[in-house]
Amino acid sequence: MTFDKPHQNRKEPVKTMITQSIDLLKIDKNLLKSVIKKDGTKALYLNLICWPNKDGRDQYDNDGTVKQSLSKAQRDEGVTVVILGNYQDKGDGNGAGGKASPAPITPHNEAKASAYAPADKDDDLPF
Repeated sequence: MTFDKPHQNRKEPVKTMITQSIDLLKIDKNLLKSVIKKDGTKALYLNLICWPNKDGRDQYDNDGTVKQSLSKAQRDEGVTVVILGNYQDKGDGNGAGGKASPAPITPHNEAKASAYAPADKDDDLPF
């Protein structure tokens, strides 16, 4: 997968959809960035990076991995991060760059999806 470089003269946005799935329990909370916005409200950011697979799409239809982003200083210090999950390039969102999109959530499959919710509701993640 290749990403287009931003161009100042581009008149139309690149039409592509990337889906990501990450394991929230693997997030290193020390790497979350807390900031105060201009309006005085607080925000907590999780910066992510996507690395394309060297050999293209894998056997699970993943195009690459997702990790937490590190600063240059952290990388120079040798700080490492675990793989949080994977991403898939869905192309234009109509299956033109990957496999078909998953089925929409309905009352029938919503119960199945909620079965995968984290068991620990007392964690301190803000989401």
